[in-house]
Amino acid sequence: MGEPISVEPPVFISQPPRAYYDRRADVLSVTMREGEPKYVVVGRGTFVIFADEEGIWSIDLEAESWDSDVDEVFPLMKIEIW
Repeated sequence: MGEPISVEPPVFISQPPRAYYDRRADVLSVTMREGEPKYVVVGRGTFVIFADEEGIWSIDLEAESWDSDVDEVFPLMKIEIW
C-alpha cells in the first residue's frame, strides 16, 4: 500500500500516476488509478502541472466553465468545496 496524503480521511495511493501525451490530439492523459470511472466532469480553462524528475506532484485546474453541476458532483467524488 502507498503512503497517505494529507486529507481526511487518509487516502492511500497504491501506484504513482501515469501520464501520456498524445501529440496528434494534443491531449495529456493522467491516470491516478485503475478501474472504470463512475463520474465524468467536463470543463474548460487553464491547468498547471507540478512535477520533478520523479514524476507528477499535483495538477491544478482553473476552470473558466463547467459542463456539470460541480456543487452536486464534487462531494460525491470526495472533492472538498471551499
